[in-house]
Amino acid sequence: MRTIGYFRFPPVRGVVFDGPLSQRLFDYGCEQLFHDRCYGLAVHKPGLDSALAVMKPDDVLVAPSLHAFAAHLVDLLLFMARLEEAGVHLVTLAEGIDTREPGGFFKACSQLALFHEQRRMVRTAEEKIVREGRPSLAASQTAASDET
Repeated sequence: MRTIGYFRFPPVRGVVFDGPLSQRLFDYGCEQLFHDRCYGLAVHKPGLDSALAVMKPDDVLVAPSLHAFAAHLVDLLLFMARLEEAGVHLVTLAEGIDTREPGGFFKACSQLALFHEQRRMVRTAEEKIVREGRPSLAASQTAASDET
C-alpha cells in the first residue's frame, strides 16, 4: 500500500509549488506528490490524472481537502466513484476523512453535505458581488468607523 499526495495551488506568477501544502502531505507520510494549478472550475487536472495512473488497489490518495478535487458536488461524487472503482482509499486532512477506517465512507458522506453547503455560500457571495459590485475599501472603512 502506497500513500500518494495531491494538492492544487493558485496560479500566482513565479510560484512553482506550495511549500506548506506539500510539507503537510510529506509529514502525513506521502511517498510521492502530484499537483495542479487552480484555474477556476478547471475540469482537466493532469496532476490528478497522473496520480491516479500510478495508483494500485489499496493505495491511499491524500489531499489537504475535498476542494482539491472538484468545485461542484456532482463532480466530487463522480471523482469518489472513480476512486472506489479503482479500489483506492481517500484521506483528506481538513475534513478528517479516511475511507480505510470503519465508518470512513459515512464520514465522507457527511463531509460531502458540508462541502455542498460551503459551495452554495460561495456561489451566493459571488452572485451578490456580480449583482451589486465589490464594496470599495473606503465604504467598508466608513461602515466600520460608524459601528464604533
